Amino acid sequence: MNQNPRTTPWHTVHTPKRIELKDLLSVRDFPTIEAALRTSTLGFHSPFPQRQINSLYFDSYDFRTIEQSLSGSSLRKKHRFRWYGATENAHHPTLESKCKQGHLSWKILRRTQITFDLKALTWETAYKNNGSETNFSDLCKILPISTTRPTSLVSYLRNYFESADGRLRVTLDKNLTFRDQNAYSRPNLKHTRFHPEKLVLEIKLAEEDSDLLRVLANHISFVPRRFSKYCESLQGHLPRWI
Repeated sequence: MNQNPRTTPWHTVHTPKRIELKDLLSVRDFPTIEAALRTSTLGFHSPFPQRQINSLYFDSYDFRTIEQSLSGSSLRKKHRFRWYGATENAHHPTLESKCKQGHLSWKILRRTQITFDLKALTWETAYKNNGSETNFSDLCKILPISTTRPTSLVSYLRNYFESADGRLRVTLDKNLTFRDQNAYSRPNLKHTRFHPEKLVLEIKLAEEDSDLLRVLANHISFVPRRFSKYCESLQGHLPRWI
């Protein structure tokens, strides 16, 4: 888990493959889980302060990403721009391709000089690259993604916990906010769906450290299940997949 990411000649970073498990809980469980982690024998601490994460997801017109996720395709990818802090401050986000195969996950990351103007009148005019205006077709040419349009903006607050030896990481996500972009020709910040009652627990560790899951289970209860924030964000807008 503590391997250094490797950088390709294209300035793209590949994170190591790791096990990633999720459970969907109630936000009322947060204090109990936090206390259990901080008092556990694994010596959990917070490597980062709580912060807001924003992810702008891209997909094809036939929603291949959704189809792959719901069908349980052997290799699944999601493409998103991610930034931290206020939703409106989308400056130099990281382009992430989140890959999953079986129980293993990894990311392909690329730093960008792009800025999203989320108050723009159209998505075509919402992009700037290195301070210069660029349209969406030009954006697609310079980014290594095959998807073609923004479909959802997902935001949430994340709390981080890491074991003393750095081999096990747990995150707790709350205040989930979904903003559909699929039905709008301009960036949508106004029409929002909230899930204040949900708490997403994620457990991340290297495959060779899987024995730590049994130790963690002695301190917190979790039942691994499939849950995708991206799929959840579009449930209200794509009824044929509900």
